[in-house]
Amino acid sequence: MDAQTKKRFTIWQWRTIFVTMIGYALFYFVRKNFSFAMPGLAAEYGISNTSFGLLMTIVGLVYGFSRYFNGILADRMNARYHMSFGLFCCAAISIAFGFIPKILGVEIGTAPQILIIVFGILLVLINIFQGSGFPPCARLLAHWIPPQELATKQSIWNTSHSIGAFVLALFCGFIMSNMGRDVSNDPQTVENITYNYVTTLFKDDVKKSDGAIGKVIINKDKVVKIENGYEVPVRYTLKANPTDTLETTYTFHYDNFVAVKEVMDKAHEENKEVSTKEIASLCNLSPAQAKATQVIVARTEHSGAWKYSFWLPGIIALIGALGLFILLRDTPKSVGLPELESAKTSIDDEEQVDAASRKAFVKKMVYKNPIIWGLAFANFFVYVVRFSVLDWGPKFLTEACNMSYEKAGITVAAFEIMAIVGTLFAGWATDKFFGGRAHRTCLWCMVGAGAAMSVFYAFYLNPGVAPDWALIAVLAMAGFFVYGPQALIGIAAANHATKKAAATANGLVGIFGYLSTAVSGLGIGWLADHLGWNYVFIGVIAMAVIGMVVFLLMWRARRDGYDKA
Repeated sequence: MDAQTKKRFTIWQWRTIFVTMIGYALFYFVRKNFSFAMPGLAAEYGISNTSFGLLMTIVGLVYGFSRYFNGILADRMNARYHMSFGLFCCAAISIAFGFIPKILGVEIGTAPQILIIVFGILLVLINIFQGSGFPPCARLLAHWIPPQELATKQSIWNTSHSIGAFVLALFCGFIMSNMGRDVSNDPQTVENITYNYVTTLFKDDVKKSDGAIGKVIINKDKVVKIENGYEVPVRYTLKANPTDTLETTYTFHYDNFVAVKEVMDKAHEENKEVSTKEIASLCNLSPAQAKATQVIVARTEHSGAWKYSFWLPGIIALIGALGLFILLRDTPKSVGLPELESAKTSIDDEEQVDAASRKAFVKKMVYKNPIIWGLAFANFFVYVVRFSVLDWGPKFLTEACNMSYEKAGITVAAFEIMAIVGTLFAGWATDKFFGGRAHRTCLWCMVGAGAAMSVFYAFYLNPGVAPDWALIAVLAMAGFFVYGPQALIGIAAANHATKKAAATANGLVGIFGYLSTAVSGLGIGWLADHLGWNYVFIGVIAMAVIGMVVFLLMWRARRDGYDKA
């Protein structure tokens, strides 16, 4: 390759890296926005953690298989059309989400089953098209970057979803804290949101006080209305099964709600925070009652904000889909440049290769390759840890750690910022210290992720010991460590399968990553509802430890599979 050709190749290489980075970041805009909408949906429609978990498990499995089949398709299709069409469809479906309650005629209160079903259908559709995000990128990067540079340069590229999730976290945190309408002057709506709060959050406090409690029974007393409003309270009694003695009562007074809101509004006007202890003293409430009412006030002041978490990112993604179509190109050959010399395979000359030869090549390099299967198995545990924070972060931070929507958004954003730093460091360390053997770096990353989640769990067990900034810092360190393996597993799979089967290998590895949603989705939702967040954190730490063991078993594996191609 002469100097002029090399210069042109380098320009196209970096253009491909940056355009796909932006494009894939925008896929996250219309994929992870659902996580930020969940607290609002739970507050307004009473959707349980188990229901959310079931939805995330279903769509995770759909996405995993979609990514696999799109991987097979990506190895045979022009990446420009493949990726831009997929993003366009995801954006259109995201915009449709915000209109569903209006279309179905669902008001704030307990959600009818049809609402959850329609949300589920839309989530399935969006994740079918989400599968056309990564596979075209895997194909492009393997064609444009030589294997000896892939760990470093693809790690740069792999910051794309962290960038997307970081910007989205700040964006949706702002949306959930500043948009929507204030319904706090409507006693009936406030009562509905209170009931949803009690059934989805307050009962977790009951379970945390006694680990032996199983099912929680909720008895709602009859509402007595008189002319002056809700002078007679709505009383919610939460207790364990009839054989147990523990009983906790949360009594809702609309007058108390108004008093707490006035204190919070005054503090906001003076640009200062007000503690639960101060609210309890000023409003003559117990600390538990003050804390609960404080949360309910926040949920009533921005009703419907969750809709904008679908609409605004969706509009931005639509513009991005057009940009991908205009700026992206396929292989070096498609712009008159030569293929990479260091990444030659036996089927490089596609015009001379029949379908049987291609199928045999993929079978050998992917399906009969024990390293690919080892990486796939490891990916399961990496993704459990990753999605436990990414999917449930906004919810467990606002519920288990009592953070505001805005602080929860900042925390998830910090997680993603450190994920970017961790991804870049992991790629550099792989090429610098481990000779491109990505699985070795992954082992140390999982050790760090497990340690960070253990510290977070210790803070959770001792509420009030750690300030919010410490919680943010520890969760950010978990992001630093867990995103290294998330990036490097794809790089290792591409190197071992070679550029001609990179997308297929990443599709197979991806299936195992998204099979993990059976644990990180339904499993965590069920644990949170029935045993409390305490057991969620124990489970996540256990997954990190198992991931360490799997990577340790692959320690002796080679860097790539081009010698067998």
